[in-house]
Amino acid sequence: MIRRRIKPNRKRSPESRLRDWGKASLGRVFLLLMFLAAAGGGFWYGVPRAAPDLIGWADRLFAITVVEITEGQRISREEVLTLLDLAPGGGLIGADIRVLEQAVKTHPWVRNAQVRRLFPHALVVDVEEREPVAVLRTGGRDFLVDKDGALIVEGITGADKELPSLTGVDYVSAVLGSVDTVARVRSGIALAGLLDQTRAGGTEVDLRTPGDLVAYYSGFRLRFGDGPFEDKVDGYRRVSDRVFDRRGSAGGVPAGREVELDLRFRDRIIVRERG
Repeated sequence: MIRRRIKPNRKRSPESRLRDWGKASLGRVFLLLMFLAAAGGGFWYGVPRAAPDLIGWADRLFAITVVEITEGQRISREEVLTLLDLAPGGGLIGADIRVLEQAVKTHPWVRNAQVRRLFPHALVVDVEEREPVAVLRTGGRDFLVDKDGALIVEGITGADKELPSLTGVDYVSAVLGSVDTVARVRSGIALAGLLDQTRAGGTEVDLRTPGDLVAYYSGFRLRFGDGPFEDKVDGYRRVSDRVFDRRGSAGGVPAGREVELDLRFRDRIIVRERG
């Protein structure tokens, strides 16, 4: 006997169809993510191999043929080119800007340097030079220092002799640039700048005792203590002519004797005849 096979009822509820659709959608999303991951992995695997060839091709297209350097007074164009040490045939794409900037900054006269690309073929180097503002005398040597208190170079020229001088700093601490020493040097520079506005030369600031700066200026020994110095310098200018005039004596102080003005106090200035 042949029995007829009864076909199952294919009519399903909406809830059942919704569950099946959700499973199918999740499967499609999973397959898509797997494809993207595989494609991305293959891309990143291939890029490192191709990168040198791509950079080499780009460097040939944007080869460095011009190097523009800001003109300075203390550092020459040839010195900057030597520090850059650009490889023959090098290009803008492969040039490591940060490395080039750090190389230029190793020069003692360079305070800051910026290197930038100027397409299609130029490398631009902006150099900020250090400006000497004082001479630091320590360990029997003379060093030029800038406004930041950084030692630039040893030795001075004729023009540098007009700069104020700083003394009383330990040689090793000055060379190593310890925080305390740099702070004292910067205080001395600030005080010398207020006193020696005419750059007449001869100003000396003794930094031997921290917190008690002493300056030798215009025939006086000026004891300033610690900063700020603006009001103290103004006080000195108000009384200096009355204490020691050009004719040799004023206020009963003999000529040719060392005179100290103690400016450490807010409400008075003490005048002492030394020796």
